[in-house]
Amino acid sequence: MHVGLLLLDCHIPGSVSLKDKRRALNGLLVRLRRSHNVAACEVEYQDQWQRAVLAVVFVNTDWRMVQRSMSQVTDFVGRSRDVALLDSETRQLA
Repeated sequence: MHVGLLLLDCHIPGSVSLKDKRRALNGLLVRLRRSHNVAACEVEYQDQWQRAVLAVVFVNTDWRMVQRSMSQVTDFVGRSRDVALLDSETRQLA
């Protein structure tokens, strides 16, 4: 079994409050979970209005499938209109 971790550093340009940020991120996380069947949450910058790091976890028996899924999720978040993707980092955990 292979476990992959994808960290996505995001900027939320339209956010002027933590409520705006939460609305934008919750919508994105729901779409991510629904379309890619992954576990995802915000892990850094919870107290900043326009910044967030999202952690997305992937599990599969084939490492190539994990890598492919990480790439698809990165592209998905990069196309989001509410969130600008600043950077991404991948890690193999197991």
